Amino acid sequence: MTRRIPILSPSTTSSKKPQVYRSLVEGISEAINNNSDEIKLCEVKNTNTYITVEKPEWKASLDSALQFYINTEEYEECSKIKNLIDKL
Repeated sequence: MTRRIPILSPSTTSSKKPQVYRSLVEGISEAINNNSDEIKLCEVKNTNTYITVEKPEWKASLDSALQFYINTEEYEECSKIKNLIDKL
């Protein structure tokens, strides 16, 4: 299944947290499987510019996503994130 990269405008960034964290988790999972060093997290609307996350930042980013999913009580996602952190 092809990952869908969210398109964000600067004014809607905070309301798109669930989409951004989903993209982060899926992107890192895909990158680990494909042996990539960076992921495209999201695209900035109408600019053809991507926000990327490089491998050295993955653990901190996943820790942030884990906290988000703990706060929203989405424990299945927490489990996926913990597995990804263990693979890093």
